[in-house]
Amino acid sequence: MAAVKKFLNNIEKYIIYVVLTALVALMFLQVVARYVFGLAWGWMEQVTRLMFVYVTFAGMSYACKGSEHLRVSFAAEFAPGKHTKTILLMIGDAMLVAVSAYLCYLIFLMMLQCIEQKQVFSGAKFIPVWVMYLAGVLGMGGMAIRTIQYGIIPAIKSIKNGTEGKSELQAAKEGSGE
Repeated sequence: MAAVKKFLNNIEKYIIYVVLTALVALMFLQVVARYVFGLAWGWMEQVTRLMFVYVTFAGMSYACKGSEHLRVSFAAEFAPGKHTKTILLMIGDAMLVAVSAYLCYLIFLMMLQCIEQKQVFSGAKFIPVWVMYLAGVLGMGGMAIRTIQYGIIPAIKSIKNGTEGKSELQAAKEGSGE
């Protein structure tokens, strides 16, 4: 059970490692094939672009885990009171969850439309377009989940316990099994 929890808590990192490694390998293969053997695979560019999209969305979700995503925290840094900073950051995190969940929903609707219309990429006819939108659904959904898991829940616990909350980065490290 601990191994499954560790895997799920680090799934974005594993996706980034595997996909980036495959991306570099495919690009190297394409360069060698083109300049050494005179072969050019038209579909390779589309596949590597798709892999880059997956790495980007996995990275967005992973950044929320360690509170390394972009946020405006200037007002929270100078807020007086014991829990004022925690509350302000929690409000910002709640807004991020709302936006991420909404975008996840919209991207999901677009993905369903692509499935319904059986769209494929012109450069790689064997890849359906919905595969690209799946990255957005997983990335934005993961962003919402990780923000709740490592931002909102630790903040609520610190307010409830009456203690100064531990940083989101500490909560992320404890949850990841690192």
